[in-house]
Amino acid sequence: MHKTADETENKSNFSGAEGKLIKSLGLNEGSFSLRIGHIVAKRGDVLFCPGDESKAFLILLQGCIRVDLTTKSDREIVLYRVKEAETCLITTTALLQSEVYFARGVAETDIKALALSASDFHTALAVSPVFAQHVLSDYARRVESLVGLIDRLTSKDVKADIAAALLAEMDEDGVVTITQTALARNIGTAREVVSRKLSELETHGIVKRERGRIRVLDKTKLM
Repeated sequence: MHKTADETENKSNFSGAEGKLIKSLGLNEGSFSLRIGHIVAKRGDVLFCPGDESKAFLILLQGCIRVDLTTKSDREIVLYRVKEAETCLITTTALLQSEVYFARGVAETDIKALALSASDFHTALAVSPVFAQHVLSDYARRVESLVGLIDRLTSKDVKADIAAALLAEMDEDGVVTITQTALARNIGTAREVVSRKLSELETHGIVKRERGRIRVLDKTKLM
């Protein structure tokens, strides 16, 4: 894991936004001994890979982590992204079951997170109903999103997925700053498929492909 961690601190030492987050998660409840550290990583750092052991439970303070999986046919699929105050389904699963990771986590931006050791994670689950509820709720939400991903992959309308992705990511000028490779990864298909579909949309004057970005020319026809 390419990251740095500072010294762990007692739960009572945090203030401001971090202190409020710790309180909202129920990590300041009771008199149990709990030490919380920080983990920071740079954009592009690989946080975990398939086969790695999970040694810490992370709660993201800032930034974004992409969790993806490479299939046997070398197709990369984005499973989900972890953002501020969120947790990682695969990390939770690995900690609960004492298993290794089966996917990869990459910092899409510079990140900072709170970190609980495996033993402190289990302690917090046992003594804090608020923390346990947060973990279970986030876990359930992630499972639901993965079920939706499976449904999309098994009944794929690639053109509709491309349209939805462009509409969701475009700025006020109709520009989506993304490569075709990244777009393909985000919707779980091959770059060649995305290129072919974008070419069709471009032929009909709906989009225009530019270097490192895609310009939406007719938003109504993508809806």
